[in-house]
Amino acid sequence: MNKHMLMIAGSDIDTFYQVEAFPMAGDGTMAKPLGDKVGGCVLNVAAISAALGSDVKVIDYLRADDEKTLWLVDEIKKKQVDVSNLQYGKDVINGSCLIMQCKDEKCIFVIEPKRPFFEVDDKMQELLNNSSYIYSLMHTLMISFEQFDCLIKAKKNGAKIIFDGASQYTDIREAQIIVDLADGLFINKQSYERLCAVLGYDVKELLEDKMEFICVTEGANGATCYIKDNKYYSKPMKVEVIDSTGAGDSFAGCFLHFLNKGYDYEVCLKLAIVNGGYACTVVGGNSGTLTEKELFDLAKKNNFEVGI
Repeated sequence: MNKHMLMIAGSDIDTFYQVEAFPMAGDGTMAKPLGDKVGGCVLNVAAISAALGSDVKVIDYLRADDEKTLWLVDEIKKKQVDVSNLQYGKDVINGSCLIMQCKDEKCIFVIEPKRPFFEVDDKMQELLNNSSYIYSLMHTLMISFEQFDCLIKAKKNGAKIIFDGASQYTDIREAQIIVDLADGLFINKQSYERLCAVLGYDVKELLEDKMEFICVTEGANGATCYIKDNKYYSKPMKVEVIDSTGAGDSFAGCFLHFLNKGYDYEVCLKLAIVNGGYACTVVGGNSGTLTEKELFDLAKKNNFEVGI
């Protein structure tokens, strides 16, 4: 049975600023620096799963001989994520993310990385084949692989491919990647509605013969996990929100960890809700890391009965 989870990442450094107001077109506003943290949706998921005890490996293409790259990799290692499969190139431009916060709201500017496609040699194919779950974004896959034969081979060897489905879906290929490859999907309500509109049908129809689960998150309204013949809903955990950055990633990383251990979908959902709620009480996309014991204690304290 495949054991490790593989994260195909578009790593970046999140730089936080506090602003007095969000400017309109042509306006200016003062921005107070709040510091840097490791970012990128996939790395956030990796950190959460690894903290809970999963064997997590990451692949990415980063800039060689660069101080920020060294800092980024060192921070990933501190999260107990296996970085031995990272690749480096001198012509690579690392991704970055500017997060502007104003009171309880934020505006995020994502600066896209520039990098070549991965060369899929026997070592990488074996890494893909031996994964229990492969997690990524559609857009990240599009800039990572020239073609997806390697992922199809991995699926035939038992790997499950899971996506974060948040997207504007201005490129129809992103929707088609979900249809062709996804075994599971984490997606917020707005992106879910956009995806349905682009495909021309309800995405839940894919549960009939393609996907195993779809988790639709609604922030303060909780989340629902859909499977072929059932659905589960969980209320949110009431918290005082300090920073919601990465809450959805903390949800996904926790859900995957327990799914990989064989827990049923309802339990995975409840624990993921608790982990996502906790992530809102700390600053940074992957700062919401908890051990299993800490998570179960927090779930019990907040009356989330998981029945295990």
